[in-house]
Amino acid sequence: MKTTPLIVCLALMLLSPLAVAQDQAVDPFEGFTHAWRDHPVWYDGQAECAVYDAVKTIYGVEHGYTARAFTNKEIASPKTFTKSDDNTGRRVFKHHVRDDIPTESYTYHFSTMSYVGTEDLKSLKLDMGSQEDCGVTFKQYINHTGKLRWRQHSYFPNEGERSGEIAPKQHFAFQDALTLILRGYPFDAPPKTLELQLLRSQRDVHLTLPDELGSGEDSGAVPGAASGVAIVEYRGEETLKLPIGAVKSHHLVLWIAPDWQEHYWFASDPDRLHVLAQYQGKGISYRLKQLERCAYWR
Repeated sequence: MKTTPLIVCLALMLLSPLAVAQDQAVDPFEGFTHAWRDHPVWYDGQAECAVYDAVKTIYGVEHGYTARAFTNKEIASPKTFTKSDDNTGRRVFKHHVRDDIPTESYTYHFSTMSYVGTEDLKSLKLDMGSQEDCGVTFKQYINHTGKLRWRQHSYFPNEGERSGEIAPKQHFAFQDALTLILRGYPFDAPPKTLELQLLRSQRDVHLTLPDELGSGEDSGAVPGAASGVAIVEYRGEETLKLPIGAVKSHHLVLWIAPDWQEHYWFASDPDRLHVLAQYQGKGISYRLKQLERCAYWR
């Protein structure tokens, strides 16, 4: 899905600074819906298990594979920032995406897990681990206290170990958690444009240093938005033909740069709790194949 950069620029420049939420005032997700995240099914002792037909481009070659997303509620410990062993702490969604991508030489394994607050949809923690025959890369971001602490390790030459701390803005979010967070977009309300300070996807075997959150020398600024932010806009409802069947879905576009858009479709059917139905990103795509409740830990 391509749009002429000039048209994109003109369209985005028409967005009033007030419409782009002026640093999102108090809470960018305050108007997001609750029905899907308050549904009693989250307390059935199982998890939502979504399976996708996926395609990932690695070194210029497309590779088909099966991706899996596991989502459940749990309580995060304020000490370890892992699952609490005494039911004290913060209630979160645990959203884990698993990508095992076979290539001609070996299989890439990406494990990306995010914690998102059930009440405020705050991006609280992100772990990403990758493993393939050349080595292992690990990244972690913890944002429980208002300071984003991060550390990374890459096996590549001249990369190795890095760490730091950043003060994120009120409208901060992990891009890798948007497949969960954007399920709450107010689809039934008048169209709303959302501005985010974005930590871009960490699914990369190289270091991805967050020195300038949401901005990068390769992308340029998004017209109509403040420097270093991304914009989410609503495109309407569409019926998708997917491996699971026909799925009526809400279409959102994430503008990272004038020439860089990523597309998210969320199921309209409330019984599916607005699960991600389709995703088209930079060099990667998901199409929903199967959806069920399961106990993945067994």
